[in-house]
Amino acid sequence: MSYRCLDSREIQQLSQQGCFSEDWNAVQFHESCDLTRFHDVHFSGTVTVGRNRGMIEVEGISKPCGLFHAHIHDCEIGDDVRIASIGTVVSNYVIESHVFVENVSALVADTTASFGNGVELEPVNEGGGRGVTIFNDLTAQTAYLQAMLKHDDDFSEKMGALIDAHVASQTSGTGRISSGVTILHCGEIRNVNVGPSAILHRAARLENGTVNSCPEHPTEVGPGVHAESFVISEGATVDGAAIIDNVFVGQGARIGKQFSAENSLFFANSEGFHGEAVAVFGGPYTVTHHKSTLLIAGLFSFYNAGSGSNQSNHMYKLGPVHQGVLERGCKTGSFSYLLHETHLGAFSVVLGKHLVNINIPHLPFSYIYAEGNDTKMIPAMNIFSIGTVRDGEKWPQRDRRKCRHLRDLIIFEVFSPYTVEKMCSGRDALQALSAETSKEKTFINHGGVQIKRLMLRKGAKFYSMAIRRYLNLKVWERLSSALQSGGNWTDAVASLVPATDLDSPALWTDIAGLLTPRQRMRSLLDAVKAGTISSYQDALAELQRMHDQYGSDEWAYVCHLFSREHGRSVSELTCELAGMLLEEWHEMATSLHAMILEDAKKEFGAQSRIGYGLDLTEDEAAADFESVRGTIETNSVINKLNAEREALEGQYVEWKTLLEKYTK
Repeated sequence: MSYRCLDSREIQQLSQQGCFSEDWNAVQFHESCDLTRFHDVHFSGTVTVGRNRGMIEVEGISKPCGLFHAHIHDCEIGDDVRIASIGTVVSNYVIESHVFVENVSALVADTTASFGNGVELEPVNEGGGRGVTIFNDLTAQTAYLQAMLKHDDDFSEKMGALIDAHVASQTSGTGRISSGVTILHCGEIRNVNVGPSAILHRAARLENGTVNSCPEHPTEVGPGVHAESFVISEGATVDGAAIIDNVFVGQGARIGKQFSAENSLFFANSEGFHGEAVAVFGGPYTVTHHKSTLLIAGLFSFYNAGSGSNQSNHMYKLGPVHQGVLERGCKTGSFSYLLHETHLGAFSVVLGKHLVNINIPHLPFSYIYAEGNDTKMIPAMNIFSIGTVRDGEKWPQRDRRKCRHLRDLIIFEVFSPYTVEKMCSGRDALQALSAETSKEKTFINHGGVQIKRLMLRKGAKFYSMAIRRYLNLKVWERLSSALQSGGNWTDAVASLVPATDLDSPALWTDIAGLLTPRQRMRSLLDAVKAGTISSYQDALAELQRMHDQYGSDEWAYVCHLFSREHGRSVSELTCELAGMLLEEWHEMATSLHAMILEDAKKEFGAQSRIGYGLDLTEDEAAADFESVRGTIETNSVINKLNAEREALEGQYVEWKTLLEKYTK
């Protein structure tokens, strides 16, 4: 671009339009600037201004580009920008093309600003010790590596150095408002970078942060928001008078409706409305929607908080030093209470107030409830809950992220090596407890909860059903694919041998949404400590490889589980055993599917009709219910379950027919 200083005639013109500069030689304009579009502008420091002949549309009104009623200090202003009605000053910013800034108290960047990058939060444990440095390229996985691996000082130090170097490379002493941004009717904005196409509308005060954004999915910061020391990611929305202090907001996340949060992380597609969060590590899909809900000092993901959910992390002794872990997929019911320390198994449901420390990570899919002052649990109950099925289906469908680069790596599967191996541990524990518990006992105490003795064997049975359904389905999916390719039985079975060699295929971990063998994570840690991974981008690339290897790693686990369950290698699979696996899968899948269907049908029972048909006859009440809720025959969820049952039967017949070709 060609810029130039104004001549005396042009300076006089701007002066007559109310413009002033302490040094006109320090102000340069694009050669095609329309000088009639500068009114009541005070220039100071070094300023460059691009072309301004275009129009820009905001709130349905087309307005001329240019500078109006503003003090501009040390700024680079791109093409077709409108800046108008600034309360004090726009200072130390690069403002890219097609930006609209109007009715803003101040837009100021200090020369030492880091724009929220490098701020250290204290999630999970309010008392400290699990610090996470936030920055533009933070992911759920790299936050987890910072927060949850403090036992390894060497790794923590070297990973911290990689992050510090990356943050330093991203830090600038000049603020930036990227192209296509709209900033309208806002209070003071100090030391805040704004990414492409973002919309800041009626925000109250923003300080020391970055609003990342992209044209494919603009980020929005809306009315009444107070934000300090923050990073907001692409496609997120923060509005509704939310108050955030030392907070990271992930891609596609939503924070609003007077929600307040401090020292917390909310990763992809999380939602925080009405309530409060303190020292929360909210992995992907952490959702809290209700007033009187406090999430504090915990690790969550794929989580749903009922109204009034609460936890305690303070015993009034050594401070707020206690923490909780709710593994993926947990839910807490209305006015539930958990006393930290807490560790719940994946996909568990909590109802009521619990005054004990619960420690049952090896018992996933459990139903935990309060009876008086006692905490009781039904193991494995949520395996056949329609709610669990709906959760597994809705999360991928509700992935709002539209950015080309998805930061958080997510494995959505409900039944995975991670949860299946937990069920194996749970089955073994329940069987052992059943064997050693006297029949005279009604309940046994385990992990802080009471379990009815008669539920020990039943829970183990349900775990076994789910394990076998998963295992046999995975084997038959792979076997049928090999057989359908036209090979003989020997070649098909030989192809089942896993290509991935894992030392401990049964040991898996959940890195804030990324399911991977622990061996993979150890290799990552070792590479960071050895310097093989020498940059933050290298670490991200390795995490991406771990994500991409999920399918092959899962198959290695399936083969390991097969050998454990059947006492032989998958390479020794015979037609007879394959037939047994198929029949067992069909039986287990059919039984569990029927239980899920019956659970769904309960929503149409007499208790579900209590609030319908006020002052009406029984027939009219039934019609009222059906007009609002529909019927079992018309319900979309139940129809989908019925369709899945038909598909299950079709798959069974197809595989059975395929097997018969090799058994004749």
